[in-house]
Amino acid sequence: MRFGYVAAAAALALAGCAIAIDHDAPGETAAPLAFGHAHPHGHAPPPGSNEMMRAPIQAAPGLEVIISDVVIPPHASVPWHYHPGEEFVYVIEGSAIHREENQPDIVLTSGDSYVIRPEARHSPVGGPTGARAVVFRVHVAGQPERILAGE
Repeated sequence: MRFGYVAAAAALALAGCAIAIDHDAPGETAAPLAFGHAHPHGHAPPPGSNEMMRAPIQAAPGLEVIISDVVIPPHASVPWHYHPGEEFVYVIEGSAIHREENQPDIVLTSGDSYVIRPEARHSPVGGPTGARAVVFRVHVAGQPERILAGE
C-alpha cells in the first residue's frame, strides 16, 4: 500500500523531470539530446547509473527517492542485480533490452516507460546505439542503490 501511494508521486515527478530535460529557456527551441553528445548543460554523463538526487519521502517515512541518469553503451550488458524498491524507467535516447528473471525480454526505445517491481532480478542490455534513461527509484532508505545478484 505504501509503495502504491509513493509510486503515483514518483510518476508525477517523472513527468515533470521529462519536461525539464527537454525544455530550454522560454522562446528557444529545445535541441534533441543525442546519445554521446553534450547535455544541454554542457556535459554528457558517463556510462552507468549517475545519481542525480537522493532524498527522503516525507509522506512515507523509511522510504527515499533516487533519481539517476542511466547510460548503457551499445550492446553493453549491465550485471544481474535488483533494487530494494520500485524502479520507474523513462528512456530518453536509444534503446535497450530489458531482461528480467522469469519474464520475456522487452525492447524499450526512446519515449518508452517501464516499471520494475521491487527486488526483481534484471540485467538490461544496450541496443545498437546504446540507451539513456531517467530512472526514479522509490527505495528503502539507507539501502544500496543496486544489489548484485549473480548470473
